[in-house]
Amino acid sequence: MFVLKQFLKALVLPPTPWLLMLLAVLIFWHRRWARKLLLLTLVLITALHSSLVGYALRYPLESRYAPLLDPGALSYDAIVVLTGSMIPPEGLIPFSTIDEHMFRRLDEAWRLYRIQPKPIILSGGHVNPFTPDKDENRIGREYLIRWGVPKHHVLGEGRSRDTFESATEVQKLLKRRGWKRYLLVTSALHMPRSMLAFKAKAPEPVPAPGDYTLGKLRLTPLDFFPGEGAARGIYATVHEYIGLANYYWRIQFDT
Repeated sequence: MFVLKQFLKALVLPPTPWLLMLLAVLIFWHRRWARKLLLLTLVLITALHSSLVGYALRYPLESRYAPLLDPGALSYDAIVVLTGSMIPPEGLIPFSTIDEHMFRRLDEAWRLYRIQPKPIILSGGHVNPFTPDKDENRIGREYLIRWGVPKHHVLGEGRSRDTFESATEVQKLLKRRGWKRYLLVTSALHMPRSMLAFKAKAPEPVPAPGDYTLGKLRLTPLDFFPGEGAARGIYATVHEYIGLANYYWRIQFDT
């Protein structure tokens, strides 16, 4: 099922839909509707490469939960951090590293830890079913230890392949240790989907979003042109909306 989901994701996320629509236009060019489909495809490609559209789509997700600036008055047992992209040393990459979004998630967890030292659980394992597991979870744990979190306060959960599985596996770990309430750290964009899964599978999460990307909206003439950066951002945003719909369905199915 997980492998099938990866194929479906590749089909519904850009750029595959544009290629399929253009292929349909090419095959059925002599039909009247094909030219309308071509126009629709061009409009969608332009809109979904626009900074303004990207901001409008992303804002409802990133603004859903406010940052947890001072958790000092809260009572909780642990800090759960969801992993992002971990990059193992291979090919021309000499050292293991993490991407920008994962760095910001870990940085937020480290900030919260300094306010109230609690065990940090790093949740998330190898995602790509077509490549061997390279123990990516360990890379994130090493960063936290390198920054100063004591080793006995850094726990890893590397079995899960997506956020829904993370919620299930984290709940098992919390139950074994007798922990209940915890801070949930992930990117602000990813937090609505994460809270949906964790509320259903591992109750008592406290949202602690980090990795905010939307500053004050300042438009320039160039923002109305299609851009690579806007396309990457919209890809991630659309991925979250599809993930939310999928998780609503999975929660209903599981119950």
